[in-house]
Amino acid sequence: MDRTNTRSTGTVHFRLIIVSAISFFLGLQFSHLTALFQIDFSAGGLIDSHATEYMTWAPDEIEQAQRRNRGTRRRRKPNQSNAHKRKKKKNKPPPRYHDSNYTKESFEPLPWSLPKPSSTRYQTSEEFMADYIALKRKHNIPLPWEQDKYKEDKVTLPRPIIGLNFPKSASLTMSEYFACGGITSTHTTTQDGRIGICMMENHLKDKPPMEGCNAHRNRKKEETKPIEVIFDIGLQGPPCYYASLHDGGLENIAKHYPEGTIMLVTRNATKWFNSFEGWGGILKAWGQRSCGFDGSLEGEGMEYWNDLYMSNRSKRQYWLDFYEAHTQKIREFALKHLSLTYVEVELENDKMAEQLELYTGVKQSCVQVCHPGPHWIRKHDTTSKCHPKGEEPPSIDTEEANEYSDDEDNTFVEFNRLR
Repeated sequence: MDRTNTRSTGTVHFRLIIVSAISFFLGLQFSHLTALFQIDFSAGGLIDSHATEYMTWAPDEIEQAQRRNRGTRRRRKPNQSNAHKRKKKKNKPPPRYHDSNYTKESFEPLPWSLPKPSSTRYQTSEEFMADYIALKRKHNIPLPWEQDKYKEDKVTLPRPIIGLNFPKSASLTMSEYFACGGITSTHTTTQDGRIGICMMENHLKDKPPMEGCNAHRNRKKEETKPIEVIFDIGLQGPPCYYASLHDGGLENIAKHYPEGTIMLVTRNATKWFNSFEGWGGILKAWGQRSCGFDGSLEGEGMEYWNDLYMSNRSKRQYWLDFYEAHTQKIREFALKHLSLTYVEVELENDKMAEQLELYTGVKQSCVQVCHPGPHWIRKHDTTSKCHPKGEEPPSIDTEEANEYSDDEDNTFVEFNRLR
């Protein structure tokens, strides 16, 4: 019995000792906490003694702020090899003809014009070319593809060859076509920058359209070649410029290249609109932003186009008329400037490649299926934008195929999917 009481008493004493120790420890911590909450922890509020004693309680951002104030913030040592690489890599200055030189505030939309409908607008490309060739023969003006001096050339057309196609109207296809024929051809840009900006600045200075952007430098071979073919020569801006739309643009071509070639690939206007509508929001820029193609500018004929724009709620029919009027303007210009060579083909015509070979001397097999932009390349796991007809990589699904095809109604005729 005594032994039992003795053990109980010992256990109680041991427990009391443990409780007393815990209480003492908590009391110390409570005093520390009390002092802690009386200290200013704002940036610069901690003095060195407080910081040393209480920094383990302070939030990380306070510690970091204090270290910054002391100038003792640790910095990660840069990787020497990466730093060496970064030093080597320098940002290239923009090319001479770059849109960074223009802003919405500094660029005023340029005057433009398109004709009211005439019978010329409603001809097919094949019909118009028959009339054009007949007129050239009537005036005893030789057709270049029938002249001996061009028969031995890679291309049976005078240079430069300037493509006036709107975007999404086979501009890339035609640029690649002439490159396949063996002459220097470029699309959208040259090594000196955007073709459209180069042509605009030269137009405004009454200089040849391609002056300053008409050469390609091959650094490996250390040689420079003249650029003989250009396509996709406009831009929606700022600055906004299309030689075939803005007043004086076509005239500047004829003035400086009176024996050159202007070329146009036409499309069914509805198919063009379906393809063009979702291409990077260009229609918004064409409308009321950089270009003023809604007819809102002052000038002759603008009231007609503005009325059409405002009366068309969906704007779809307006842009169809706009596209067809553009074709009409170029045709009428070609009929008045017969010293120039004019070539027009129609994308949906199953004889397009055959007609191109007749006019240019470049073989039909050079007409390829081309898709501009990197998105199509990624989705189709390929490295090239252009492929021979029938050899395009498979589309990931039907919707994807329709998005990137010019054959919007899925009625396939030869080359009607070319861009």
